[in-house]
Parts: sequence; C-alpha cells; structure tokens
Amino acid sequence: MTVNNIFISTVAFAGIDIEKVIETALQYGLNLEFSSGLPYNPGMGEIFINAPVKRLPHNYFPAPDTPFVLNLASSDENIRLRSLDMCRNGLMLARQAGSAFYAAHAGFCIDPQPTQLGKQLDINQVFDRNMHWGIFAESVRSILQTADELEVDFLIENNVLAEFNLTIRKENPLFCCDADEMIRLMNEVNHPRLGILLDTAHLKVSGNTLGFNFVNDFGKAGPYIKAIHHSDNEGKIDNNQPLTLEYWCGPLLKEYSHITQVIEVKSLTIEEVLQQQNLLENFLTDVHEY
Repeated sequence: MTVNNIFISTVAFAGIDIEKVIETALQYGLNLEFSSGLPYNPGMGEIFINAPVKRLPHNYFPAPDTPFVLNLASSDENIRLRSLDMCRNGLMLARQAGSAFYAAHAGFCIDPQPTQLGKQLDINQVFDRNMHWGIFAESVRSILQTADELEVDFLIENNVLAEFNLTIRKENPLFCCDADEMIRLMNEVNHPRLGILLDTAHLKVSGNTLGFNFVNDFGKAGPYIKAIHHSDNEGKIDNNQPLTLEYWCGPLLKEYSHITQVIEVKSLTIEEVLQQQNLLENFLTDVHEY
C-alpha cells in the first residue's frame, strides 16, 4: 500500500477556494476527491480536468447553477434525467482525468430539498418502495452503458439512515443502507463495471438505526467493494469526524489495501490531514506503532 491509493475529499478543506486546495494538494503530494459541497463555479469542470494532481470526481460534482438532489430512483422525470446527466458527466470527467471510477449515492424513494441533506428529511409521504427500486436499477443500467463506452467503473455509495429519517411506520425511504440491498443491486444489474463505494460512517449509523451488525455487513459487501470512504461518528448521525486509533474499521482494512481509499473528514488543518493520512496508511499496512 502506498499513499498513491489514498485520496483526501475536498470536504476536508471546507470553505477554502478550490484553487488554494489544489495548490495545497500539489505542495504536500496529496490526491484529491472533488466532492459534493463545492460551490457552483461555471469553470469547475475545467478546473478539475486541468488540476495537476491525481484526482477523482464524486457524486454531486460539479454543482449545477440550479441546485437539486441527485436521485437515481426519483419518480420525477426531470430530477431523474438531471441525475442521469450528472452521473454521465461524472464518468466523462473521470475518463479525462485518468480516474478508474466515478461514484454516486444510491437512490431515494422521496425527493428531498437540497437544504434537507444531512438533516431530517420531509418523509410525510406515501411511497412504493418496489416501484422506486425498479427506477433505481434501470437508471444504474442506463449509466453503465456510458461506463462501458468510456471504460470507467461506476460505483454506488451506500446511503446513511439516521433514526429520525425512518417514517412514522418505521419504513426506510433510502436504498442500499445495508449489505443485503447493496448485494441485491449488484446481482440484479450484474455488470462488471458496477461496484460499491463503501462509506464506513454511513454503515455505522445505518447499522445502529436498523439493528444490524455493521462490522459483519462490511464483510458481506466485501467482494463488491471497489473504494472506501473513511470518517467516524458516535453512531447516531453522519458528521464526518476524524479517524482515531479506535476506528472500528481499522482492523479490517489490510485486506482492502489495493483499492482506492478516501478520507472524508470535515474541516481539517493541513497538519491534521497528514496525520489522518498517516493513520490510515498504518491501518492499511497493519502497522501498530502509530
């Protein structure tokens, strides 16, 4: 394992101009994941393509002028088509940057407003989970046609389900929160360019909400995991806290040292970024003298 496989999400540099982020990454030899949360910039695609660092595009990137929530399971055709276009563009950016993949979040049975993301969603509505699953699977198949043409993998990131986002009937409006549903998607679509970007923080919160063993679920999803997002939390909400020596996923990582790793911890100093990177490297190489 080398640092060449570790990327730092731009959420680590929240509030800093992207040009300065790229300059810092170049100075310290960091790889970057250009992620959701970067503000709208009409030239952001070109900035990404021309950035002189190893890089990945991720999910809701580049942000559009008119905000929306990327939802590949939406029954609103306008939202679904915008989501498909964003994913196809993400694959094209990955191809132009020499990235192996582009990843997007799994779909939802509801269409939240952009301001609700990361908070309590408006779930006071009836939805047909099977109908939305069919839309989601068909959207993934459609995107994979572009992935095939561009020879870039398309990954689905597991959603995070906090307890306050269960419906009053305890229904889950989000897809792929657990390994069983991730594996169901992999098997139903059955495409060599489809895989999982496993977000460990999402899995921890969802496991606590839904009552499954998130350590076991990590192992179940293992054969399909092509990249991992790393951050931690107290198990209730996804708040992108730093990794520590007690990071629950740490002892499991040596087996996955060959795949892409992304540190997705919010608002770090450059010294903290380097510390987080070093800690993750040690987990991946099974070094215990941290």
